[in-house]
This record gives sequence, structure tokens and C-alpha cells, in this order.
Amino acid sequence: MQTPTRSSFPTIVAILGAFLIFYVIINLSYESPDTSALAEPEIERPSLAEHEAVQSDKLTGYSVIDAASGKVRLSIDRAKSLVVSENAD
Repeated sequence: MQTPTRSSFPTIVAILGAFLIFYVIINLSYESPDTSALAEPEIERPSLAEHEAVQSDKLTGYSVIDAASGKVRLSIDRAKSLVVSENAD
């Protein structure tokens, strides 16, 4: 007795259909957004020399951060010497 053979055509169509559905879902979920709505406003940025000058002033200068709490900004060298003198005792 011989068993009847089935056609593989429905299986192939089902697999291809599943891939097509998966492809459509992925494309819909990764749609590219409207770039005109995401445009950032122009921000004026300092040049490298200006940025380095400001940062250098912060590292070497003194300034009051918060007068109410007594927070101040010290130069790195002064801060190091204070820490060393406090821990020398």
C-alpha cells in the first residue's frame, strides 16, 4: 500500500506569506520620521579657544558658587595643598 503524497505548494505559500507579513510589520514600525519636525534650532557654540579659556579659568581661578552654603571654587593647586595640610596631622 502506498501513502498519498501531499503537494508542498501550500507549505511554501504559507512560509512566504509569513515572511511577507513579517517584512510589512518591520517596515511599518521602522518608518523614517519627518526630519523637518526634528530639526534642532541653531545653537551658537563657542570656538575651541573660547571653550579652553573658560575651562582654564575655572581650573585656576577662584569663585563663589553658593554664598549661602559657603561653597567656593578653588584652583586645583590650592585644593591639593589644603587636602595635604588637613591630612598631614
